[in-house]
Amino acid sequence: MNTITLVGRLATDPRLEPSAGNPICTFRIAVDRGRSEGADFIPIKAFGTPAEQHHKYLTKGRLVSITGRLSHSQWADKDTGDNRERHEVIANQIGYLDAPAKETEPQEVKPGEEAF
Repeated sequence: MNTITLVGRLATDPRLEPSAGNPICTFRIAVDRGRSEGADFIPIKAFGTPAEQHHKYLTKGRLVSITGRLSHSQWADKDTGDNRERHEVIANQIGYLDAPAKETEPQEVKPGEEAF
């Protein structure tokens, strides 16, 4: 069974790519290795209507949970002929684990007044 579950923060803002009526949302998440060993940066793809929603509501830094399957691709580089490969997660479910950052509106300060 090919199932993967990850929890991490978006390392990039999501990109939405139109694809013949089936939009694709792509982004990377940073998954902490624990014990100050750094993080792994995992590419994520979501398809269809959920992809449009994720593109709308997710931003870099948001904490998410991902459930999906691991995908592996291999190809030969057009220019060099070198073999290339890529692993990515095809998301079935994406859970939003924190609230979006609130946008603060700048307050106008009149001369002689202090801003709080």
